[in-house]
Amino acid sequence: MKKYLLVSLTILFAAAFVWAADATTVEPSVDIEAEATLSWGVNVEGNTVKHGFKDEASWTVKFPLLKKADRTSTKSDVPVYGQVSLKDVELNVVSEKDSNGRFALDGKVDDLEAKLVVYGAYLTVYNAPDFFKNYAQIWKPIDNDKKYRAADHRFRGAFDGYGTKIGYANKDFMDLDVGLKLGSSSNWDPASASHTQTMKYFDGNTALGNSEAIYIGDVSTGTGTWVTGKQVRFPDAGWYYFVKKNSADPTTYQYAIGFDLSMKPLDKMLGLAFTVNTTLSKNYPDANLNFGVEATSEPMDGLKLKAGFDGMYDFKAASNAFNWDTVFTAQYKWVGAGVYVASADTWMGSNNTSHANRTDMAVFAQFATKGDKGDATNLVEGLDAGAYISMYKLLYGLSDVKKFPLLVKVWGAYKVNLNDAMWVRPFADVWVESDAKHGNSIGLAYDLGVKFSPVEKVEVKAAWEHGSINKNAYSSATQRKYKKDYVSVVDHSVLDSTFYGQFVLSLTLTY
Repeated sequence: MKKYLLVSLTILFAAAFVWAADATTVEPSVDIEAEATLSWGVNVEGNTVKHGFKDEASWTVKFPLLKKADRTSTKSDVPVYGQVSLKDVELNVVSEKDSNGRFALDGKVDDLEAKLVVYGAYLTVYNAPDFFKNYAQIWKPIDNDKKYRAADHRFRGAFDGYGTKIGYANKDFMDLDVGLKLGSSSNWDPASASHTQTMKYFDGNTALGNSEAIYIGDVSTGTGTWVTGKQVRFPDAGWYYFVKKNSADPTTYQYAIGFDLSMKPLDKMLGLAFTVNTTLSKNYPDANLNFGVEATSEPMDGLKLKAGFDGMYDFKAASNAFNWDTVFTAQYKWVGAGVYVASADTWMGSNNTSHANRTDMAVFAQFATKGDKGDATNLVEGLDAGAYISMYKLLYGLSDVKKFPLLVKVWGAYKVNLNDAMWVRPFADVWVESDAKHGNSIGLAYDLGVKFSPVEKVEVKAAWEHGSINKNAYSSATQRKYKKDYVSVVDHSVLDSTFYGQFVLSLTLTY
């Protein structure tokens, strides 16, 4: 018989919570969304010409059982209480186009937090505290969608673990939040890796978790391989053999400590945040000391300033390397700019060539206006327009003019209301890029067209695209953390020897 010596502090929260009054669960409405598109197009790729009609449709019928919102367990007006908070809770009965008319439960809870509060002081019970703060996160690429993950484009000076945070928070006193974090690399009951394989469908837009794994290849011949979300974040659409937990919990049993502080001494004029975290042994996985600092300011209406710095001293690196990154951004209504600098052994400083890693930087500047009168950037009603310029790995690019990493995008669209229901909206986008991928030439792509709505929920679109772009990319000079490839924004250039373009005429009806 196994015997365990457990010294633990347990906070018991009731299984059935009484939720706050805003947690209404009765939603008698039904949400129905449907869209159908008929299009005819010509797609030219080199000597290959593809053309014809295409019929597309999507629909969703949703019965909300629990409307998406945050839920917090109620507390009486007392200074000592236990609180459980659920973030973005949602539960629906859903049927979609690809479900063959069948309905199924669809729900999620993005995050759960539990803590004990005693006169403003608190003890977190769940989840484990973060032993890092990514204060120096670079800005998003100019063209992005829901597949973009900031974690794939950052220097992560951090370590993971289990633990708690003992702190004090007071919103009435400079929005103060200060806390001491205690962590361990392992827990007293470590879980094993999962050996259960199931089949799971990925639609091309579903992310694979860091500890989850799928099998890519032919199972019968054994020519494939297992990959995790660290290698392939968004698998192509299809069915895969799937493992929920690819690796066992660590069994190193080491400890760590950290400290957080955030406050707004001048309200919106000045916000400050600081963190420092360290492992107490070199045997801790990813043993390091990391710290970060951030300053934010909104000195006037529409103006936002931010400066951040993250640093990490790696206890296990042969050179005892110290790596870091820093960012400064400024945004005032229509205009914005930023500078990002990172040390050699980061995603910005590393290279996949014979050149040595080096400290490098990125910059951007942008002017943009939205057509919505209620938007802070609105200049002319109906006009969506802007210009964007950026340079990534600028110092590396200065060494070779052929590799100078310049990206420019200019766009414009103007919506003209012909009457209460009818409108027309011409649009155009142009991308110009110079970097190592395009060699002596530059990358050029553009699209232009017009959208016309004769009546509500009916839209006709005619568009010509010459060249193509990659979304969620910064430059071919920058390396993405999980997929070890270098992706340029302009994928197929107008100036390439192979012609790449397409014309599409479409009619879309929405419900």
